[in-house]
Amino acid sequence: MKKLILLLLFITLISCDISSLFYPSLNTDDFPFKIEPFDKKSELMESSKNDPLCGTFKYYSGESENGVVDIFKYDKVYYLHYKRDDNAQYVGIGIKNENNFSVTYYYPNGSDFGIVYYKIDENNLLQGYWSSFNTPGDLIKEGTTEKL
Repeated sequence: MKKLILLLLFITLISCDISSLFYPSLNTDDFPFKIEPFDKKSELMESSKNDPLCGTFKYYSGESENGVVDIFKYDKVYYLHYKRDDNAQYVGIGIKNENNFSVTYYYPNGSDFGIVYYKIDENNLLQGYWSSFNTPGDLIKEGTTEKL
């Protein structure tokens, strides 16, 4: 009986739309501004402006993606709001350890999840690689090019 219940639970989980597992604010039209702490992004950008890792940066990803990323800090954690040149947006959450910076990111409606590993250079710019569920087995180069 226990095995049957676990099997039914497993089937239910794998057959559902993954975006339905997330808090509804992650899937709204005004993404990401109903997600805490992105709902306080302006204030947090201002309060973390003295952190050299925080601010607005130009970024590149792979050979064709470009955009800007806003990085701010809330307590001990960094938050990233990526805005691609094609108007797509996604968010990330990061942890810094010395000159290493690891980020997971999320696209609206669960259309992609991924991870990025950056090295922070002497100019506080990021250089690293990412992979996601939409790029199985690939490592794609990504980084920031200048602080705006």
